[in-house]
Amino acid sequence: MLSAEEPPRSTLVAQELAAALDQQGQEYAFGGALALGFWGTPRGTLDVDLTLFISPKHPTECLWLMTQVGCQVDSKSATESLIELGFCHASFAGTRVDVFVPTIPFYDLAKQRRRQVTLGSQPIWIWDAETLAVFKMMFFRTKDIADLENILEMQGAVFDRTWVREQIVNIFGNRDPRLSEWDRLVERVPAG
Repeated sequence: MLSAEEPPRSTLVAQELAAALDQQGQEYAFGGALALGFWGTPRGTLDVDLTLFISPKHPTECLWLMTQVGCQVDSKSATESLIELGFCHASFAGTRVDVFVPTIPFYDLAKQRRRQVTLGSQPIWIWDAETLAVFKMMFFRTKDIADLENILEMQGAVFDRTWVREQIVNIFGNRDPRLSEWDRLVERVPAG
């Protein structure tokens, strides 16, 4: 059991993965609850969300890299999942790592907007608040909507709500329920 001073296991895993990916010269970004902790109120998580900027057309390159940085992965199921869905599951020191690869043009914008922050003593790359919001709208789960409300409250007027809305329209169109949910969120949480 961790003491109050010890960071959560997912934080330690992210630090180790970041160091290993930097050593390999691999561009990446952490998302999920880890990035949320920098832009909103941190919440616990049992996994690590990691995007590797590797073409989805080269799943074996992604699998090779994951094993080089110390991940355990089932090659057959991971290859199938990367090809079909653009992500796969791996494990690092007993912690689940959800690995994503760029499958839509939005990732080009996301890559440009990444922010380098310090986690413990380790520099890591994470999604900026607006990019994280767009990814959370992609997943569109109840917990993602709660996270978005938290981000909007915490970031206030510095958060670019218009940019997020434009990305939702670009990805999903004007009739997707994500857009109306985003508009409701923005109305419910004033910019400050």
